[in-house]
Amino acid sequence: MTTTTESTDLGIRRVGAADRLAVATTIAAAFFDDPTTRWLIPDIERRRQLVEPLFALYADAYIPHGNVYLTADNMGSAVWLTPGTELLTPEQGEAFGAAIQEVAGPDVERLFQMEEIFTSHHPDEPYYYMQFLATVPAFQSRGIGSAFLRRMLAEADREQKPAYHEATTPRNRALYERHGYVNLGEFTLPDDGPPLWRMWRDPR
Repeated sequence: MTTTTESTDLGIRRVGAADRLAVATTIAAAFFDDPTTRWLIPDIERRRQLVEPLFALYADAYIPHGNVYLTADNMGSAVWLTPGTELLTPEQGEAFGAAIQEVAGPDVERLFQMEEIFTSHHPDEPYYYMQFLATVPAFQSRGIGSAFLRRMLAEADREQKPAYHEATTPRNRALYERHGYVNLGEFTLPDDGPPLWRMWRDPR
């Protein structure tokens, strides 16, 4: 029987800069074998070296905006951006790009290519954007992802704002659909890359 923690207090908390490595570790564990990560860094040993430093840089970008969360045991994390919020100023964007390039090295072109493709498929109107929804593999299917979604989607509903996210597997696509998202269409990363689904949720 599948264990569920949906009715349990997971101790979900908003994190600060001191938690950047905890956020990166959780996301790296959750996304290490994700199709997009495998496409981005095909060599498994190199992936082991790069995923945590790369996700730490993303944590640095998102945490100042106040909507990055961890469970009490750090087994789950969610990274959101509220409608109309610019993630980085132009100056910060330049510094972020340089830091990404320093960490990713020869893999940086694929990373920048992926970012451009994702951005090109984003809707035009303001929305709650979830960059990452991550649960450490051993703790998946216990309702942690649903707990994060309920928390932020309730806020989106109060503000009558939509939400958007890319689904990287059929499994997480199904999770989002259970929470009211609909599929706006599929796109594929180049060079025989994996499919992704554009998931949209109108406010309730």
